[in-house]
Amino acid sequence: MRDPEVLSKVRVFLREEGVIIPKGPIKEFYSQLMKLSGFGIGGLLVFSGKKAGKMAGTYIRSIVGEEHPSMSMVVPYISAFLGETGICKVEEYELLDSQVLFKVKDSIFAQDIENKKPVCMPLSGALAGVFEEITGKEWDCKELECKAQGKELCIFEVKLKH
Repeated sequence: MRDPEVLSKVRVFLREEGVIIPKGPIKEFYSQLMKLSGFGIGGLLVFSGKKAGKMAGTYIRSIVGEEHPSMSMVVPYISAFLGETGICKVEEYELLDSQVLFKVKDSIFAQDIENKKPVCMPLSGALAGVFEEITGKEWDCKELECKAQGKELCIFEVKLKH
């Protein structure tokens, strides 16, 4: 499923522009943040994720080398970015008319957390932000299922706002 050229370009970019951070401290930090989620921090996490996603969209567009790349061209790069950065592993994605469904495992945001609701708010925001940056249109992302809920995968639905 992974295109070697896409993976190579993403790896080169991350070596030049990225930094390696151990997952343990990130998971612990996020776990503590989730304890504050009842205090309205969820919106901030989505907002921050969206900002990061827009930055990633800019990077992806530069790696792809096209100002207005197609969704079918962009989604493999998004998948590679998420996997190579250790945020999650995209198991499957489905491109529809004005939406994309991502099924991911090993989300750093859901690891070692149990919750009744989905917890991968930064990832939801980031996915919406990437698509907004690439298309210049507004997108929503909703996490339909989450590993923190005891589900096998985290499932995200990214939809174009009408």
